[in-house]
Amino acid sequence: MDWLATLRRSGGLNALSRQLRVSPAEISAGAEALLPALLGGLRQLADRFGGGEVGLAALVDVLADLGGGQLAAEVMAHDPLDLAPGNAILDRTLGPEVARRAVLAEAHRTAGVAPALGARMLSGLAMLVAGYITARAGGSGVAGSGGVGGLLDTLKPGDKDTHADRI
Repeated sequence: MDWLATLRRSGGLNALSRQLRVSPAEISAGAEALLPALLGGLRQLADRFGGGEVGLAALVDVLADLGGGQLAAEVMAHDPLDLAPGNAILDRTLGPEVARRAVLAEAHRTAGVAPALGARMLSGLAMLVAGYITARAGGSGVAGSGGVGGLLDTLKPGDKDTHADRI
C-alpha cells in the first residue's frame, strides 16, 4: 500500500500541515521520511502479537483502545490537535525515546526535517495511520468484523519502504 498517496488523497497531509502550521511540502517530505519507520514499528508490534491475522487483530485492538478511527478525525478537525494519543501509539510501536530520536535524526539527515517538528509530525502521522487502520477494520480486532485479513497488505513494505524497519 502506498501510504503517502493514501494520506495525500484523503486530505490527511493537508490537515496535518494546517494543524502544525507548516507548508504541505514540508509535511510531505517529512511524511516520506518518517512513514517507513512508523509502519515498520506497527508491523513489528503486530508480529509480537503473533503475526498474520492474529497479530493484526491484536494491533487493531490496541489502536482502537488508543482512539481508533477518531484519531484520524482529530487530525482532520479544525480544533487544536492534541498529540498525546499519537505519542501513546509511538510508545507502543517505536519503543524507548532513544529509538524515536534515531528515527528523527534519520528524517533530519534524509529530508531536512528539524527534530522538534519531526516529533510533532511523527505523532500526527501515527494518529492518521492508526485511525485509517482501525476504521478500515471496523474499529475492532475481531477477525471478520471489518476485514482485518484485508489489512495485512497495508503493513507490508511498499516499493518506497526499503528502510521501513531501520530505526
